[in-house]
Amino acid sequence: MKINKLFLTIFAAAAVASCESYTEGLNDDPNAFTVASSDLLIGQVQLALMQHMESNNARYAGVFANTMTGGDRQYLTLNTYSPNRGNYNDMWGDSYLSGINNAQLIINDDNAGDVIKGIAKIVQGTLFADLALLYGDVPFSEAVQPNDYPTPAYDGQAAVVDGAIALIEQGIAQVGATTISAGFGGNRLAGSTWAAAGHTLAARYALSKGDYSGAISHANQGIASSAGNLVSLHGTSPENRNLFYQFIVDERQDYLVATDSHLVHLLDADASNGTRRLATPGQAAQYNSYFETVGAEVALRTSDGGRFAMTASFPLASYVENQLILAEAKQRTNDDNGARAHLNNVRAEFRAMYNSDTTGFPDSAASGNDLLLQILEEKKKAKMLLQIHDELIFESAKKNETEVKKIVKDAMTSVSSSEHHMFSIPLEVSINSGNNWGEAH
Repeated sequence: MKINKLFLTIFAAAAVASCESYTEGLNDDPNAFTVASSDLLIGQVQLALMQHMESNNARYAGVFANTMTGGDRQYLTLNTYSPNRGNYNDMWGDSYLSGINNAQLIINDDNAGDVIKGIAKIVQGTLFADLALLYGDVPFSEAVQPNDYPTPAYDGQAAVVDGAIALIEQGIAQVGATTISAGFGGNRLAGSTWAAAGHTLAARYALSKGDYSGAISHANQGIASSAGNLVSLHGTSPENRNLFYQFIVDERQDYLVATDSHLVHLLDADASNGTRRLATPGQAAQYNSYFETVGAEVALRTSDGGRFAMTASFPLASYVENQLILAEAKQRTNDDNGARAHLNNVRAEFRAMYNSDTTGFPDSAASGNDLLLQILEEKKKAKMLLQIHDELIFESAKKNETEVKKIVKDAMTSVSSSEHHMFSIPLEVSINSGNNWGEAH
């Protein structure tokens, strides 16, 4: 039985300090107020996207998805699903105000060019869709219109995702072949083209709502190689370091670890013998890129060469994700041959990434449900750096299914109104069940 509890994938105030350069000095004189131009605001919008994907919500989702674990202080409470309202309000506000609101200012700017408006729509659509996937019903049709809607209505999750995909598609039509490195918004992001990144993002959200044909159509036009991944760029200056590194090393040592997480066991060659759906003798190299041992703890690897190192870029949309979208969507539409080919493209990418061969990362020859489970397992590993939602897995006797669903749902939703934990946003829980993990997805 799988419980999806919808949380955000945002990142916290660490990036905010680096936003100042876009508007610094504009309004030092209160008698000479200046409105920031869209050329400046687009940088803020892109920083908001980075913040959404790479910081606090990514960390929370990592704990809830059991790819990471809380190690100290308030992060220990995340292991038991016991956060409080203060954990989420800032993240909610950052995504709407710094991201969605500023993007809307650009979209409404008569002086802004098509390319900048197109980028704003792609990012705004991405933020709306992620908010819906992670929170459930969220403001959309009445969002960021405070004069008309000071208390905006919450639109249904499905309607928000549909509207968000439409925004991304509009943006794709406006950006043309503009490269991400063209300089719109500075040099915070890198990748191939905005159109390719937009198609992969639209494919992500189409897949999430079961629109497999839409997911395939967009992914076929998406990121075509790892060289074209949409990534955030980081450096050595304190305000520009990888946001996981900032949190783990600069700000909150020992708060976030990976000890005893599911992903550690999945990638640990000694612990996972016989448990992997697709045997991967070379996974030690993959494990070492994610994790390192610090004392008695399994830590996220922040040393040189690690995924969370000081200057490590962070993927916001990637070729691997694009291939796994195609693999899952095709398998779920009974195209095992096509699905297997895309899964094996991912395996080939890992061979190149980890300097291995088919012995270390063998291709899949599976079909049917076994193939689907292999695809989902690869997604579990990829979600370490592409958090979408968290999940809890329970096993029960078939005869107890209804009772167990009710108990779990009541327990998870009641936290929002307890005397210890009060939330200003809705907490929603969806429950699926099946005879195995594949059927429950």
